[in-house]
Amino acid sequence: MLKAPALARNTIPELLMQAGATYGDRPAHSALDIPRSITFRELVDDVKLLARGLMALGLRQGDRVVILGKNSPEWGRAYLAVSMAGGVNVPVDSLLSENEIRQLVAGAGARFAFADPRFIDVLQDCPRGFPLPEFMFSLAPAVALDEVREGVMSLEYLREAGDDVADAALPSVESSDLAAIIFTSGTTGSPKGVMLTHSNLVSDVLACDRAIAGYLVIGEERFLSVLPMNHTFEFTAGFLLPIYTGSHVTYARSLRSKYLMEDIRSSGTTIMLGVPLLFQKMVEGIFRAVEKAPAVRRHAFNTMMKLVKFGEKAGKKDMGRLLFRSLREKAGLGSIKFFISGGAALPMFVSRELNRLGIMILQGYGLTEASPVLTINPPDAPRNETIGRPLPGVQVRVLDPDSQGIGELSFKGPMVMKGYYNDQEATSQVIDDGWLATGDLGFVDDEGYVHVCGRSKNLIVTAAGKNVYPEEIEAELNRRPFILESMIYGRPRSGTAGEEVCAVIVPDYEVIGEYHPGRTLADSEVEDLISQEVKVVNSVIAPYKRVKKIHLINEELPKTSTRKIKRHLIKAP
Repeated sequence: MLKAPALARNTIPELLMQAGATYGDRPAHSALDIPRSITFRELVDDVKLLARGLMALGLRQGDRVVILGKNSPEWGRAYLAVSMAGGVNVPVDSLLSENEIRQLVAGAGARFAFADPRFIDVLQDCPRGFPLPEFMFSLAPAVALDEVREGVMSLEYLREAGDDVADAALPSVESSDLAAIIFTSGTTGSPKGVMLTHSNLVSDVLACDRAIAGYLVIGEERFLSVLPMNHTFEFTAGFLLPIYTGSHVTYARSLRSKYLMEDIRSSGTTIMLGVPLLFQKMVEGIFRAVEKAPAVRRHAFNTMMKLVKFGEKAGKKDMGRLLFRSLREKAGLGSIKFFISGGAALPMFVSRELNRLGIMILQGYGLTEASPVLTINPPDAPRNETIGRPLPGVQVRVLDPDSQGIGELSFKGPMVMKGYYNDQEATSQVIDDGWLATGDLGFVDDEGYVHVCGRSKNLIVTAAGKNVYPEEIEAELNRRPFILESMIYGRPRSGTAGEEVCAVIVPDYEVIGEYHPGRTLADSEVEDLISQEVKVVNSVIAPYKRVKKIHLINEELPKTSTRKIKRHLIKAP
């Protein structure tokens, strides 16, 4: 059995070089949109060529390089080449507006940029006087590259430049060197540049590997990449971790359910990272398919589900693994070993139903400022009502706990960032003697599992002094079939202290239409349906948490690329 390579210096180039030497001709990366694949040995050789090409064009150690585009093998190779050449990667969220992209590129002071063809115009056609990268490269794969615009170079051109200086020595990269500046998605306002060193990122990879040791087979796992690679969760746990463990990463064609299931099946995916909404839609899709199935199949499904629930009460929690094997195969999920959920709180019903269907899902937690993973549920004892236990080498403490032991969660470990780019004041507000204050409220139970109750900035305090965590109520509302999504906020009560609980709700018109075929409901009828859903939720939560007023909107709530609500952009009535 293969073993993950030992690392002496904790740098990304060393991690890659060791993987190439250990895993050789095993497949490293594949893509399904335009079929292509590369082995670990080929990956190392190509990255070296690209790195030398960058150096030949004048890249100096510490130069910042923008990477802008969809998930692809080319995106990953660009990042690795920049690291190999001693540069600093600046991954940019491709879902940002053109103006936001230009502002981040200018703020980073990047001399080099890699971009998908559709973003070349954004970087080239800037207002007069706007700083532009000096060198631009297209991330299009060679087979898709019909032509390259003036002033933009292909990856093949960069390889040729590297081949011309094939004997040039690559720089010595130290673990303390800056590897990336990641601009946060801005859920609470202007983004900040999180500075992560090579040691930050690689130490998190090693800690993740140790946390799931025994459940991840070195050299055998197959990951499906679906989350944006500019997000640190996907990059660390879905890109660097597979390189370190010799796992094969396939880049999904789309997040659309039909393509996703096909890609899982065709790639033989064993592990996939995702955000809660992705897994929620997956569960809801499975149960909708069951509802539409012939009566005999529905009856068989319901009978097996009753047996699984009976087994839960008897202490046998893995009966679904056997009973629903055929269903998982038909759904395209037969190869899945486990899912990993991060980026937001995982609704308990999603975890519960997946487990009943025989699919393990592990909830983790982290922040960009921590490279990002800090906790994960152990595969041998998952408790997904929690965010799991701290990774090996990570410490946790609760700041200023209240009478229930709830306070702000703070973590310390080698993966905590160097600081915010050009913002020492903001850095000092969140880091104290190596401890990272998260802004999340929670507690640690007697068994070491960490619980998150909500964001401190989102906390609602009622007139009676009760604390209400919006995320808890949103999770209940979002479970209701006619509600697509919701945002809970506190509205000051007239003439008294404290706030009352209110909700902005987006109806799920697709599901509403399925329940009322052939009809277009009037606005008042939709309001009545949603009001009934809110009443159901109010009946199962504490009186002080109950939603007092609702406001319906027809557009999805603005979100980051990892589906977190940008609350500051929503003007609640």
